[in-house]
Amino acid sequence: MLDRKVLKNIPNEPGVYIFKDKNSKPIYIGKAKKLKNRLSSYFNKSNQEKNEKVEKIVSEAEFLDYIVVRNEDESLILESNLIFTHKPKYNILLKDTRVYPYIAITKEEYPQIKLVRTKKGENAHFYGPYSNVGMVRGIIEIIQWVYKVRTCERKLDRKSKPCFLFHLGKCFAPCYVDVDKKEYKKAIGKVKRFLKGNIKSIRNYIEESMQQYAKILNFEKAAQLRDLLFKLDRLFVPIGVEMIHNKNIDIIAKDEEYPIVVLLIIRQGYLISKLTFTIDDDINEFIHQYYLIRKNIIPDEIWIKDYDTIDDEIIHYLNKNGLKAIKDLKIENEELYTITNRNLKEEVKKQTDLGNILKQAKEILSLRKIPYRIEGIDISHLQGIYTVASLITFENGKPKKEDYRRYRLDEFKEPNDFESIRTVIRRRYTKHPLPDLLFIDGGKGQVNAAVEALKEIGFNDVDVVGIAKEDERIVFPGNIEDLHLPLDHPVLRMLIFMRDETHRFAITFNRKLRAKRFEKSRLDDIPGIGPKRKKELINHFGSLDEIAKATWEEINEVIKNEKVAKKIKEFFD
Repeated sequence: MLDRKVLKNIPNEPGVYIFKDKNSKPIYIGKAKKLKNRLSSYFNKSNQEKNEKVEKIVSEAEFLDYIVVRNEDESLILESNLIFTHKPKYNILLKDTRVYPYIAITKEEYPQIKLVRTKKGENAHFYGPYSNVGMVRGIIEIIQWVYKVRTCERKLDRKSKPCFLFHLGKCFAPCYVDVDKKEYKKAIGKVKRFLKGNIKSIRNYIEESMQQYAKILNFEKAAQLRDLLFKLDRLFVPIGVEMIHNKNIDIIAKDEEYPIVVLLIIRQGYLISKLTFTIDDDINEFIHQYYLIRKNIIPDEIWIKDYDTIDDEIIHYLNKNGLKAIKDLKIENEELYTITNRNLKEEVKKQTDLGNILKQAKEILSLRKIPYRIEGIDISHLQGIYTVASLITFENGKPKKEDYRRYRLDEFKEPNDFESIRTVIRRRYTKHPLPDLLFIDGGKGQVNAAVEALKEIGFNDVDVVGIAKEDERIVFPGNIEDLHLPLDHPVLRMLIFMRDETHRFAITFNRKLRAKRFEKSRLDDIPGIGPKRKKELINHFGSLDEIAKATWEEINEVIKNEKVAKKIKEFFD
């Protein structure tokens, strides 16, 4: 755990700070107008109580690094680049509800076009993300028909036999014949314009070609092009709003109650993609993560539901990188506002209407019965102290908050999640009936600990599952293999919803407990120290140990009374 002393030589200038673990791996990267002021807030005990992430960062970090820059713009860009490169675990707030694919055009003499699921490790230009893999494959098929760009991984340093795409007239085949580089480059340019949203040009080309083949009575070829045109129209839905036909627009809306964001990507009057994300922060953090960190294409305009809440520095960055305007969605177009809200409501319903998926959960998780009653357990502590447990209850797929319970585990002075879970299980189920399904916030070890405790008190036939947080993998006890479900699968969404609820409930209790305990401390024994000064000192220094290390001058800066400051220093000395 970092000591407050690390702040001593940090300058109060613009820059980026990097918290690192014991292996010097970044766990959190942030930016600041004034580095020292911003970093001081991490060691403020009240901030740690209010913000679980701050608490975890300081407790896990072993090193603190920083980079001074000239201004806020530089700090924003450097922060985004570092997060994109290192992907620290406490910076990854934006979660796709599914893995959205991209189209990549490689950077080589004869570029290849291909479907990719991540930008990592590819030396290419990226387009997307798109709604699903099927859509990407359809787009690539159209590109093959019209532009004949290669899709294979063949090496081009020597010639080889062509594949069937060459014989079908769908590939230039630079692996087989000498292809004019200028002609190939021209085709790549057209592909890029198409992927940027110029759908009308390719549609017109297919229509004209279809008519020409029909005129010369080549009805087979005309029919193939007709089918291709139908495919194009199924992939790209025209939006009937005249004012957007020549614009590239991203429309963003975040639900007010749930952490769900819908993004509609509109290019030249066509809906290219509908994407859904979850994010445990505000709309500014979504924009920061989606455009700056993930480096997705910045459109001509962004229309947004929460227009008034966007930070100036983010708008300034986007404007410098191609954004022409950011607008209030509701004022700009009532029709698109309605469409966006309808999509947002559908996503919220899909992710939170849990009652309909209980039968599906029984089958997929191989449960003994339909889990009409589910109880979830989570453990929370601060480096082993103030250990608490939360137990939440879902009935018929919905939270039953009157049955939520909290447990204090004062006997634990060091981190021990497994024994904490065993203790809660013994306390709970020696007095209360078992649920249809017991959910544990944790991995294989935590789930096994729960099963062991249930067996100790005489229950051998209880369904228990957990979620491994690093990759949202469903885990079972014993030797049963883990289950990977798509991120948008309703059963997984139900368990994630429960996990987040147990976690929220445990953390809230943990913070309340710590706040009460901070009211009583060794400071009570010092004359002249009342609740207000005690709170000021704890909030500023973070702990009694840090107060003991401080000089009387540093203490006086907080309480503004030299006489009492000297008494405090004498007391600790």
